[in-house]
Amino acid sequence: MVRRVVTLYVSVLVMLLMMTWVYLSMRAVMDIGGSCGSGGPYVVANPCPDHIAAFMTLGIPVMLVSAFVGSGVAMGLGAPNLLLPMWWLLFGSLGWNFLDYGLFQGDVVWGWAFCGVLFELMALPALLISLPWGWTGPARIAEARAQRQAVVAERAEGPAGAAASPGAPGAGRWVVAYVLLGALGVALGWWSFHAWT
Repeated sequence: MVRRVVTLYVSVLVMLLMMTWVYLSMRAVMDIGGSCGSGGPYVVANPCPDHIAAFMTLGIPVMLVSAFVGSGVAMGLGAPNLLLPMWWLLFGSLGWNFLDYGLFQGDVVWGWAFCGVLFELMALPALLISLPWGWTGPARIAEARAQRQAVVAERAEGPAGAAASPGAPGAGRWVVAYVLLGALGVALGWWSFHAWT
């Protein structure tokens, strides 16, 4: 069980670290006009900032793999999955970049503002489903509570003669751990991005 919990926690940390790289890489590209290129047969008007291609190339797939691995492990532990938070955090943060640069950085850029609204609308359903009152409200909370109690009862029974194992932490404890590890991932992502660019 310890190995699975460590895998889940590392997945949360890495997912947020990679998401921070993607967020900051997008801002770096938007700082120079929203597009850039490096190499190839064409004349490049805007070269990409240092290491941005590496941050984006690694950031997106590693973030997705971390979310899938973490969600798979979370299912076995009775913990909340990582896919919905990844979805609304990613689209919400990238949507904020579009809104910030489209509306609040001098002249209004309607294309970016429209993309910002669109990204926020894409983030909204995942956020609503993630909230305790989500789409089904109290029925969903009661079902989750019953599932946790069943897992705890199953572990307490265990094999004949085996000592009862402690119950899995409730969803609240998992969320606190996710928030703390996510904050650490964001801090490490911010630090490593600025250290390498």
